[in-house]
Amino acid sequence: MGGNDLKTGDASYIKQLNRKILIKEIIKNVSLSRSDLARITGLNKATVSAQVHDFLKEQIVVEEYDSESVNRGRRPIKLEINGQAGYSIGIDINTTAIFVLFMNLKGETIDTKKIHLKHDDLNQVITQLIQELTPMVKSFNQQFHPLGLIGMSVGIHGIVNNKEEIIFTPNQKWSNITIKEELENAFNTSVYVDNNANLSVFAEQVFDEHISDLFCITLYAGIGLGIINENRIYRGYQGFAGEIGHMVVETHGKQCPCGNKGCWELYASERALMDALQNNNPPISLQDAINKHSTDHLDVMDNYFEYLAAGLNNVINIFNPEKVILNGSIINGNSPFIMDITKRLKSKMNNYREIRASKLGEYSCVLGGAALVIKNFFDIDTIDFTAHDNLIAFKHDI
Repeated sequence: MGGNDLKTGDASYIKQLNRKILIKEIIKNVSLSRSDLARITGLNKATVSAQVHDFLKEQIVVEEYDSESVNRGRRPIKLEINGQAGYSIGIDINTTAIFVLFMNLKGETIDTKKIHLKHDDLNQVITQLIQELTPMVKSFNQQFHPLGLIGMSVGIHGIVNNKEEIIFTPNQKWSNITIKEELENAFNTSVYVDNNANLSVFAEQVFDEHISDLFCITLYAGIGLGIINENRIYRGYQGFAGEIGHMVVETHGKQCPCGNKGCWELYASERALMDALQNNNPPISLQDAINKHSTDHLDVMDNYFEYLAAGLNNVINIFNPEKVILNGSIINGNSPFIMDITKRLKSKMNNYREIRASKLGEYSCVLGGAALVIKNFFDIDTIDFTAHDNLIAFKHDI
């Protein structure tokens, strides 16, 4: 390669790098001027203006006059991501239903859908998903210009390897299945397949707390661990990292579909708690147990918290996380439960800053999936929607 080719390649690389820097700051700051962008990024005004010109031409950024300006004369022009330019889809395939969330480029939820599963076979599930989403995608493609659908992400409750192949799901017993290509062909878009806990922890970072190291433990039908390490989802050797629900806590315990006995999720998932309450003599409703209407619940709840704390103790001692977010339908609405759990963490080796409940709850997987698509579309290393007032937008029921 000659000298001129090298210079051309270097210039192209630097232009792409600057593009990513600017897009990331526009997203993070919600709305800002060209001079703000130059000041924050350290890029000169000519570079910023040239890039912004391209953004406006591509329609991924829009200009708005600053309505809050108190100065006389010309009001400064603010730049914002154009939410109407395109949208992404986050999908969470659970044991009984598929949760779907549509998100515009500004990270705002524009629609949600819950699809009740008619089949156990994954191929039939995907066929049902395609049939349900096709008319919605067609409608949204007409509303969002010029990009339309920029991609979709699918969360799976089980092991997904680095090639985005589904290796095994303990609940449905799906194994060695690829759905990525079928969905890409059906919707003519990029598709990402990942473990639901990975997408959940990504959502926590993107929408609630943008720190570089974060842990999220999901506690619904099973238990999963999502890890953000130095702003990246930690996946391990082949993508199997985070299957913490299959950590053995009882060596001669209950048989697990994974092949082991005594896995943590058989004792500390919310489904395990529900089963224990129903199998109690007499059976206890979850609401009675939460509201402490009966002393019959005490042993069951104490046993559950003991197992939950035991596993959490192991996670903390192995990883030394800064923050741990617990995400479950019972935990999220009952902050005293967090206090009950943390009181049981008595080891002098425990070192963490905070354990708290998720603010995103059951929406975390679909939110994380939709946001991951936007991050990948803009090809930026991190995406930060924490300054956006997006939490209200998705609190309507799926």
